[in-house]
Amino acid sequence: MSLRYDSLTGVFLPLHSHSDKEAQMVYDMSTSIVSNTMYTHSKKLGFIAVVLGLLFPSVVSAAGFEIAGWIPYWRSEKGVASILPQLDLFTEVNPFFYTVSTNGELFSNGSLSDAEWVSLRNAAKANGILFIPTVMWANADAMDEIFRDPALRQKHIKSIAWEVYSKNLDGIDIDYEARYARTRTYFSQFLKELEEAIGFDKHIMCTMQSRTPLDSRYETLDAIPADIEYANDFVEINKYCDRVRIMAYDQARIDVKLNKEKGDPYAPTADVDWVEKVMRVAAQEVDADKLIIGVPTYGYEYDMFEALDGSGEIQYSRLWSLNPGYGIETAQTLGLTPTRNSAGELQILYPAKDAPDPVIPLDFATRVLTWSDAQAIQDKIELAEELGLRGIAIFKIDGGQDPALWSVLTGKKGESVATVNLKDSTLLTESPNKARAVPQRDLEYGDRNEDVRALQLFLNQEGYIVALSGGGSPGNETTFFGPATKAALVRFQKAHGVSPTSGYYGPITRTAISSL
Repeated sequence: MSLRYDSLTGVFLPLHSHSDKEAQMVYDMSTSIVSNTMYTHSKKLGFIAVVLGLLFPSVVSAAGFEIAGWIPYWRSEKGVASILPQLDLFTEVNPFFYTVSTNGELFSNGSLSDAEWVSLRNAAKANGILFIPTVMWANADAMDEIFRDPALRQKHIKSIAWEVYSKNLDGIDIDYEARYARTRTYFSQFLKELEEAIGFDKHIMCTMQSRTPLDSRYETLDAIPADIEYANDFVEINKYCDRVRIMAYDQARIDVKLNKEKGDPYAPTADVDWVEKVMRVAAQEVDADKLIIGVPTYGYEYDMFEALDGSGEIQYSRLWSLNPGYGIETAQTLGLTPTRNSAGELQILYPAKDAPDPVIPLDFATRVLTWSDAQAIQDKIELAEELGLRGIAIFKIDGGQDPALWSVLTGKKGESVATVNLKDSTLLTESPNKARAVPQRDLEYGDRNEDVRALQLFLNQEGYIVALSGGGSPGNETTFFGPATKAALVRFQKAHGVSPTSGYYGPITRTAISSL
């Protein structure tokens, strides 16, 4: 495949079979306008979707229910061998393949020219199935540094664009986890610029952390932190991502309401009742026809025991993850029959001292194994259909999933998706105690007190950054009201119509903050 370098955007663009001049007529990256129309570029505009669908067939997916599958590089041969005979059940496959170095360059875990990936890609192409590798990154400090710096951010985008176009991929799946809340604005800017660089003919899939309603995460409303902030801006993510896959798994004990309702033992991988909560939260800011439920094919093993402080509280110690086959084999070894638990997963229980594994057990603990089998995944499919969501993404296909999964998926691909109104103003996603963080005293240049720190924290959280590094930067707020604090406050005042915009914090500014 031939590429050309666009000096205006700094990315490599495909020439396909037509000339450089013809490629420019199709799409001008410098203006984001399709040349033979007067419409501003947007994949959300029907006319543009038709035009691009004719010119670049990969842009428009078939309507209906979608099923994607992640295949991890560490079990690539087994994963590909497992999925190939069932490939027609999927709309998309995602080799879990790329990571990122600390300088923002993509790092390949293997080669897409390896035999298993070549066979998967060829089969996907022959069957009209999208082949979209995943980039996984979990270095919070590196992401914060690179996304804040426009030059480093563009360098990272170029690295992605090069892989996508030089290897003629259908798109890229962004799975950037463990980010700081202070990186939120800069991550959104990264997605915007990535969409501008490759989004006109390539898919951008975004894999996001689940968000539990706050009144399900905390025992009481008073216990909800006043300054709680999220790492993801779903409103912005919705603008730039073609699909938003919510990792609705690894639930464990995060939902205190369900912990009480379901009783012990209860430390599920993904209870469908919890999954419904997190998908409804996401649907408040992300279009339902973009939302994908991430579903697990694995589970976890725990030690469950009574707290040693005599309180009677039941505690859990996670030991390791497991595939369904391990759970079944352990049950057979111990002469047990797995049962369906209150989370809808398969489970076995036995005294930890009887554990067949070589780890020294806690004699007083109960061993708990809970895992997601085909029936648990069927429950998630039915939930997606009920809520009118786009589909599911399965983590992971590695040969260790429940063999009955294939029968559960049969006939689901392409089914019509209902239109459901999921807007619900009663979902608690913002702290009801946020007003407590509003400084109550008047503040001005030169002041030194804790209210200044609270003001800096507020300004940083709202995107009016006091400083990019050092004192006053996100996570490093200080008690000193200096020129940087004043400048950030002036920006806030201008944006919210506070007059005068003098950088003085008084009743008018306090009212503006309290109203947010």
